[in-house]
Amino acid sequence: MNYLVGVDGGGTGCRAVVCDRTGKQLGMGESGAANIMTNFDAAQDNIISACAAAFQDANLPVSLLSQADAYLGLAGANSGNYSERTAQNLPFRNCIIENDAVTWLQGAIGSADGAVAIIGTGSVFIYRVKGEVKTVGGWGYMVGDLGSGSRLGRALLQEALLTYDGIHDGSDLTAEVLAQFDNDPNDIVEYAHKAQPGEFGTFAPLIFEYAKQRDPIAQTILRKAVNDVEETLNAILIDKNQKFCMLGGLGKLYADLINSNLRKRIQPPLGDAVSGAAALAVQHFSKLEVS
Repeated sequence: MNYLVGVDGGGTGCRAVVCDRTGKQLGMGESGAANIMTNFDAAQDNIISACAAAFQDANLPVSLLSQADAYLGLAGANSGNYSERTAQNLPFRNCIIENDAVTWLQGAIGSADGAVAIIGTGSVFIYRVKGEVKTVGGWGYMVGDLGSGSRLGRALLQEALLTYDGIHDGSDLTAEVLAQFDNDPNDIVEYAHKAQPGEFGTFAPLIFEYAKQRDPIAQTILRKAVNDVEETLNAILIDKNQKFCMLGGLGKLYADLINSNLRKRIQPPLGDAVSGAAALAVQHFSKLEVS
């Protein structure tokens, strides 16, 4: 039998499922970050590792990966030629690679019209209207991914340096960050130049935590991020009553902070990104000839 594989690869981790031709899940595997734009080689390794773990979980030989058909939703797939390069290095019989927003959308709302905000290490907003899918954002933390953990973390490190230089008044939050780097700004700069998006994102929970304690710098950073999220949602929602899903590691946190008009329109997702990838694998490959 040729098996189907669904993959959800993001800036923090990668999950894969192996299914039979009807979509029945047989096994699942996990590995590290799989953003093919920010760390191409590591992403390749982690995708294959997650898929191999899924086959092992299903008590199937890993060698059967070469006979499997796969649908992959990967962070960074919407930029450059990363998708094509990735496809050439994967072991599958056939594969389709899309931005991970596509698999999140399918998992959250199925094939219906609707909208999804995905905010974690990165951020992207995606919606379907009359069957046509459009994405907004997802351009990476250097120039996009507003509201994401990577953008929040980068902003916090910047504020720590501004505090150190005496340009901005400090706060308990910046004091904690500076202490983590032994109050040495050079260590912050060196860290920032080498850090991947997920490493910047590790600072995001601190911002939400300190904002609850009314830390002024945390509140300032978060206020801008919430405004960015609200502005994007208002741009993609087609009418004032349309419901949407808030997903990703930070999506649930933002759900409690956006304005009440938007908050009351949030609906729970039907599933997640890896289930969406599996469903799309069934749609695209289930009728292919089985060897």
